[in-house]
Amino acid sequence: MAHVFVKARVSARRSATAEFLVDTGATYSIISPALARRVGAPTLPRKFVVRLADGTRRRLGACSVGVTVAGRSGPTTALLLAGAEPLLGVETLEVLGLKVNPDKGRLEPTRAHAALLVGARPRHLGR
Repeated sequence: MAHVFVKARVSARRSATAEFLVDTGATYSIISPALARRVGAPTLPRKFVVRLADGTRRRLGACSVGVTVAGRSGPTTALLLAGAEPLLGVETLEVLGLKVNPDKGRLEPTRAHAALLVGARPRHLGR
């Protein structure tokens, strides 16, 4: 299967566009600490032990960012890895309701774009 690359907008206090490899074998998205600083992304207070694709275990920081790609926008947590190529993992794809079409080399919707409002009660049902 060919690699799928997409341009995505990453945002926090500021925003920037970067080219991401879409990796359906990766749980989390990854960006460099430099990109996180450029957009002013808030970092989480601790590091997490993760296993990378090559099998090594690393302690990595993480940050919260917004991602816009293929006409969809949503929040995600990205791991911070110095020198890494930006990577979109399945957690971000799920949040955005996107899947990879390997034949066409692009992202496509898996569902209508909507947010699930847990605990929200429709007005017509009252209290």
